[in-house]
Amino acid sequence: MDELVTLMNEMPFVSDIGIEITAAADGRATGQLKLEPRHSSVPDRTIAHGGVTYALADTVGGAAVLSVCGQPTPTIDMRIDYLTPAQTALVAEATVVRNGGTVSVVEIHISDADGIAVADARGVYKTSGGSGDTAWGSIKRNREQ
Repeated sequence: MDELVTLMNEMPFVSDIGIEITAAADGRATGQLKLEPRHSSVPDRTIAHGGVTYALADTVGGAAVLSVCGQPTPTIDMRIDYLTPAQTALVAEATVVRNGGTVSVVEIHISDADGIAVADARGVYKTSGGSGDTAWGSIKRNREQ
């Protein structure tokens, strides 16, 4: 497993929710989430809550951008279209479609374990233009020490 995948999978929120980044390189990333009852939006059934699907899209999209930028890339905006409820594991694929001077745009497709389309998303991530210390910057420095 490469360093970027390890870094993404060590994020406390990612680990806690159960997201696993499986690959991230050259502006592309993949990830998955095995659905559990705690991820459900319906009592007594396992149907993925929209927030779980969104979190997977945002995380995999961020990994794709990070793979080309090599630095933390906070989310600026994310638009998601929910296509059908998921009842099995979620699988996400993200591709950077524009890597500009200060932002990158990523398209993310999420399907279930049977290959049925669950959601499509488009994320915008900040890639440069900030100044001074940020929470992300201090994390990057700490990992380099």
